[in-house]
Amino acid sequence: MQFRLPNPWLVAGVAALAGGLTGMATAFVAAASTPLRTAAPVPTAAIEGPQPQIETTETTHRFGRVAVGGSGSYAFAIRNSGAAPLVLTKGATSCTCTVSDFADADAGDGSSLTVPPGQATSIRIEWKGKGGGGPFRQQATILTNDPRRPEIAFSIVGEVVPLWRAEPEAITLAGLSPASATDATATILTFGETVPELVSCRLAASKLEDAVAVAAEPLPPADLKQADGATGGFRVTLGLAAGLPLGKFGGELQTTFRIDGEEVLAAIPFEATVAGDLSLIGPAWDRRAEAVRLGSISRREGFTTKLFLTARGPNRDQVRPTVREVVPAGLGVEIGPPQPIGNGRLLRIEIELSVTPESPTANRLCTTAAEAGRIVLATGQSDTPELTIPVCVAIVE
Repeated sequence: MQFRLPNPWLVAGVAALAGGLTGMATAFVAAASTPLRTAAPVPTAAIEGPQPQIETTETTHRFGRVAVGGSGSYAFAIRNSGAAPLVLTKGATSCTCTVSDFADADAGDGSSLTVPPGQATSIRIEWKGKGGGGPFRQQATILTNDPRRPEIAFSIVGEVVPLWRAEPEAITLAGLSPASATDATATILTFGETVPELVSCRLAASKLEDAVAVAAEPLPPADLKQADGATGGFRVTLGLAAGLPLGKFGGELQTTFRIDGEEVLAAIPFEATVAGDLSLIGPAWDRRAEAVRLGSISRREGFTTKLFLTARGPNRDQVRPTVREVVPAGLGVEIGPPQPIGNGRLLRIEIELSVTPESPTANRLCTTAAEAGRIVLATGQSDTPELTIPVCVAIVE
């Protein structure tokens, strides 16, 4: 019988596969029979000779609150309870946290400090409140030659608050009567390290500045106790006189004060809407803006539209409007006679606005470059003797 020898490449492949499977099985058995190991501190028996031993009573300090831009500091106590000198070295710190000093530092740059056996020292950490406010956590690391604790991280935990806060954040007065005076108040709370000193307080709203009295006074201690961490503040009072013109007005309540060595402007948005027994409607009347919006009008083509002035209330029969002023001068205004509607409970007065070829050009489009025009009416009513109607219009060729 003739025997054929196997292919040498096939023999080599089978041998390699068998060897690999045997190795994997051996490794698996070894892994299954060996417990998992994790990193562990250096055993005490492995440390030879006298060694330092660092002790701390705390590694985290909760400071409470700090104002945006404000600063704070805290000293952590450290003691060397070992038998050899303890060497402390400044390590990494977070962006707003620094190790301010090492008492009796060894290095010329103050980066290291040696604490003899049985002695104590302190590490002072300083921090600054940055950002827009919210939870705050910063960290400073100290490196040591204690083999049991080669580094210690000291943490500063608290909350950053704005330097000032307004309550309410904005003042909105809607539905004011031109016949009645109105008061409004706002509170400004400060969170600095010093008590604020008032510099000035004013309402920056050109149309109402002469009709509004503004006063500010420091918050009494009893109110500060309820202000959740505030260190000072003011109560600001607005007194709006009777006889305000109808319409919507905006501006800012601006209070300037000195605190922590700097001058701060606290601006609170202000908006007031004065509405009485007189109201306007019509296709060109923008109720949201409280203005007549005519846009750009060609004087060659001409233009006509109508507004309707509605009067209600017990003094409605007094309303007999007449034109006192028109800006721009090229805008024509004609007022019709009062017409009773709704069984006489309302009076409606037609106001016709027009632009003719004889009208001069003008730009009163209610923009930053072109302020609004206006129609000023003498109403004849005692509660609202004058009515000013803003007009947004450009008269072009």
